[in-house]
Amino acid sequence: MNEITTTQGRAVASTTEISADLGAVADAVSRGVPMLPRDLTPQRVGEARAVAEGGANAASPVHIASWLKALGALTVNAPDGRVRAAEACAAVVEICGDMPAAVWTPETRKAWVTQGERGKFWPAPAELYAHLLPYAEKIRRRVEGCRKIVALAERAGKRPEGVSDEERKAVSAQMAAWRKSMGYEEAKPVRRPVVAQPSVTERLTAYRKQLAAEPEAGVWILPLIEKLEAQVGRNVPTEPRGLAESAVKAF
Repeated sequence: MNEITTTQGRAVASTTEISADLGAVADAVSRGVPMLPRDLTPQRVGEARAVAEGGANAASPVHIASWLKALGALTVNAPDGRVRAAEACAAVVEICGDMPAAVWTPETRKAWVTQGERGKFWPAPAELYAHLLPYAEKIRRRVEGCRKIVALAERAGKRPEGVSDEERKAVSAQMAAWRKSMGYEEAKPVRRPVVAQPSVTERLTAYRKQLAAEPEAGVWILPLIEKLEAQVGRNVPTEPRGLAESAVKAF
């Protein structure tokens, strides 16, 4: 494997490092946690833009070969000779070549070697793919989160007038889902006590009693009685009948 490349064994693909602060924010955004305008600081947006532009790019075969060369020095059955080493490198590039460049680091190489009895042997392409996949998925999630941060920042810059109703509803739904995932109890709607309203018949009875007790109030009670009687389909007769007509006759 030492004959596969003349590149230094410690060389890895150049990639944009992501800070712990931006990594946490990108993870939150990728999970759907809404971001407020104050969270989109110029420093975060600038770093997110750099990561979004190149963070998920694949490594070149030369860098992969360099990573494999360093791994060969740490395992007991690395392929010997230029031909076998080139074949082994080509097989790894075919299976793992589309992974982000940031997976080919000394940390992932050390993680293979230090995993126990299995780590002392040269990995098959499928074994190496399974080993690197969790790192690749984490990097892709963070890159996607950085892209969303950039998109949010650009949209905030184009929308100085504020947030639309649709966006407010979407953020509210996301916040509700996040509160539920964190175990917070949902606020229960407060129900106001229902106050029973008197029926038309009850109102008529009350007005008639008041008219009998206070005939002088017929000036304003009689129109109300007539209106309520019309609601229940009762026609006012031409001949005096009942307490209301008697009061009119008395006046």
